[in-house]
Amino acid sequence: MKIIELNLKSFGLKVITIKFSEITSQTNKELQKRLYHIGNQIQISSDEILLSLTIYELYKLIKSWKNEDEKEKLSTIFERHRIIWAGKNFSFDLTLNPIVYSIMNVTPDSFYDGAKKNLSLSHIMKVAEENLSNGADVLELGGKSSRPGYSDITPEEEWLRLKVAIAEMRKEFPKSVLAVDTDEAYVMERAIDAGIDIINDIDGFDTEEKLKIVHNYLPSVVAMNNGRAGFSYADNVYEELPKFFMNKGNELLELGLKKEQICIDAGVGFWNGPSGSDSVQRVKSTDLLAELGFPVMIAISRKSFMENIFSAKGDERLFSSLMLEAQMIADGGRILRVHDTKETKHLIDAYKLYQEF
Repeated sequence: MKIIELNLKSFGLKVITIKFSEITSQTNKELQKRLYHIGNQIQISSDEILLSLTIYELYKLIKSWKNEDEKEKLSTIFERHRIIWAGKNFSFDLTLNPIVYSIMNVTPDSFYDGAKKNLSLSHIMKVAEENLSNGADVLELGGKSSRPGYSDITPEEEWLRLKVAIAEMRKEFPKSVLAVDTDEAYVMERAIDAGIDIINDIDGFDTEEKLKIVHNYLPSVVAMNNGRAGFSYADNVYEELPKFFMNKGNELLELGLKKEQICIDAGVGFWNGPSGSDSVQRVKSTDLLAELGFPVMIAISRKSFMENIFSAKGDERLFSSLMLEAQMIADGGRILRVHDTKETKHLIDAYKLYQEF
C-alpha cells in the first residue's frame, strides 16, 4: 500500500490530507476498521482512499498502526507538521501541546486589570509566583497599555517600570521564560540585555531600528499585525494576514532568526471598527496562519470585541474567551496569551484529554 501526503506546499494542524492507494480488498477491510471515527475519508476508487485528519488524529493513527514501514511513512508526515517555538533558553514542542503565556501588566491603565498596585514590585512578584504555580509556561511583562485609546508614555518611563521587575524575576525565578510586550526599540534592547527571552511587538517590528536590534541580538519574537496601519496586500483580513506574515516571516528569517524563533499574532482587538467584526475575522484566520508553519499565538483574552459581538460584559468575557480559545486551538493556534492562567491551563488539559478518545 502506498501512502502519500497531498498539499505539500503548506503546513497545518487542522487539515492534513493523505492518499492511500494500491489497497487490496483485505487491506481495505483492515484500513476501514482502523480509520473508523478517525478523520474524514473519501473512497476515490476500489483501491484508493483520501483521508483528511487533524494532527491529533494523525498521532492517534500512528500509535495504532502495525506495519512498521507504513508507520514510518505516517511518522514522516507527522514530523513535517511539527511546530517548535524555541529561544536561547527554552524550547516548546507545540505540535500536540499548547502552552500558557501569562500576561503581567506593569501598568496602572490596562484595559483588564489596570491598577496602581501593578507598579508595586511585591505585587508583581506575587502574581508571577501564582501564574507559575497555576501552569504558566511564559510570563510576559508589559510596561505600557496598548488598548484602544491608550495614553502613550515615553520609552524611558516604560523601561523604568520594567527594569527592577525583570531583575527581580530573573533572580527569584531563574528558569522561567520571560517576555516583554513593547513597541519601542529603546525598551527592546534594554530588555534583551536584562535577560528577556522573547520580545512581543504589537507593530510587527515595523522600523529599521527594531529590525537592527533583532539582527544584532536574535531574540525569539512575537510579530503582530494589529490592523492599525491598514491593509497592504488585499482588501480583506483572510487574504491580508497570510500574505503579511509570509513576507514578515521572510524578512525576519533574512535577519538571521530561525523559523522556530518566530511566533505570529493576528492582532485581535486592536482595530474593531463599529461592530468588532474585524476581530472575529482575525480569530477565524487562525487556520490560514497555521498553514505558514510558524507558531501561532492566540491573544483574545477578555477583549472588548466580545461585548460588541456576544454581549459578554466584565467577567462574562472569561467564558467567551475560553470558548473561542478552544476553537482556535482546533484551528492550529498553540500559544495562549491570557490573563486567566489557571482556567486556561484547565482548558488545555481538557482539550488534550478529549483528543485521546
